[in-house]
Amino acid sequence: MRQEERKAEIRERLARTREKTLRLLADVPDEHLTLRVHDFYSPIGWHFGHIGMTEEQWTLVRALGRPCLDDELAFLFANIPDNPKNNRVHLPARATIIAYLAATREGTLAALEATDLGTEQPLIADGYAWEFAHQHECQHQETIAEIRQLLAQRTEPPLLSQSDAERVLNVSCDEASFPPRESTQIRWMDIPGGTFQMGSNARHGYDNEKSAHSVSVAPFQLEKLPVTAVRWTEFVADGGYERAELWTPDGWKWRTDENIELPEYWFRKHQGYGIYCANGVRGIEPFEPVSSISWYEADAFARWSGGRLPTEVEWEYAARFDPATGESHLCPWGNDPHGAARADCNSYHSAPMPLTTLDEISGEKTVSANAFGLSGMAGGAWEWTSSPFLPYPGFEAFPYDGYSKEHMDGRHYVCRGGSWATDPCILRSSFRNWYLPTYRQGFLGLRCAQ
Repeated sequence: MRQEERKAEIRERLARTREKTLRLLADVPDEHLTLRVHDFYSPIGWHFGHIGMTEEQWTLVRALGRPCLDDELAFLFANIPDNPKNNRVHLPARATIIAYLAATREGTLAALEATDLGTEQPLIADGYAWEFAHQHECQHQETIAEIRQLLAQRTEPPLLSQSDAERVLNVSCDEASFPPRESTQIRWMDIPGGTFQMGSNARHGYDNEKSAHSVSVAPFQLEKLPVTAVRWTEFVADGGYERAELWTPDGWKWRTDENIELPEYWFRKHQGYGIYCANGVRGIEPFEPVSSISWYEADAFARWSGGRLPTEVEWEYAARFDPATGESHLCPWGNDPHGAARADCNSYHSAPMPLTTLDEISGEKTVSANAFGLSGMAGGAWEWTSSPFLPYPGFEAFPYDGYSKEHMDGRHYVCRGGSWATDPCILRSSFRNWYLPTYRQGFLGLRCAQ
């Protein structure tokens, strides 16, 4: 690709992503910008400024050695120990944040036009720093969606009509929007053993995806679809949160210490269930993927269902390997990035879509299914694996230690696939997300293996 075309591509991506960021900012009331609603998160307003600060830091300061626009704002929006999360509530007004995003973007684009991307300098070659800034902004858009859900949980009364609350239990009604119960029965897909290229050598992939390496996989089975909300209600009804034998010792201690009885954001109402979401309170669709569960909960459910969590090797093999060609695809549907139109992603619906929209009731393979006949392997809800987040062979931190390396401590677990709020550029099957086993504020679900 010629430099002019590459730069035009980068400009288009940055513009499209910024448009969405500004829409998200417009949806946040002034009184919510500086609220801290969870120890894990900075205030939502900080994330908007952090997007501009990070973009400027990598494209101007680190890649090109230029001074930053505003030292005070750059410090305030930095994710560094000297600026702890409690300090990040001291934010400027909305108009200042918007102006800062515009000013840093102006500098970013001017630098792009003036820079030779044909250099071998790692931060500049092929526009690496600009692409890094783009993906970083996309990731914080999902974080912003998570915080909006937490804000709803903290500020919205649990108002819900009886019909909406009962919706998750009413799986045998005749409404056209509800498929028959038999269409949601567990379908195990046989995944034959084999050897594949795991990970990625792509220039613009993250360090924890690198490098591609050969891995052998024994035969196993994986559920065709992720676990649904209605299946989770069956786990609850069968005492899944009360049976210590289903949980690891650490998981059971966490569950009892925290009095965990339902997924994060769920609540009981009118003998049914409701959920806090980014736009307030709604009823739960029976066949949406269960979301906002911890690794401990996912592990207990898998044991209750007679299965287990897949390893991340199994998950990636099942998601991207094509046994017909022997190729590891970029995404479950293949190598076409525009195939993300088949996935529930990019905040198209402000909540996960019912999984039955991904697959025909007849069970025939559809465009949403991959080479092994699995559906929903990208978008919807991230899927926990049984694997600790550890480095691949030959791992090298880049462009800095703080993104992946400091979390490769054996205490974090890998989750894969993306959510309804994930940007399509993050949906590659080699992408590794990770969290502590107690974390459940994100859009996290599971699919069982055996």
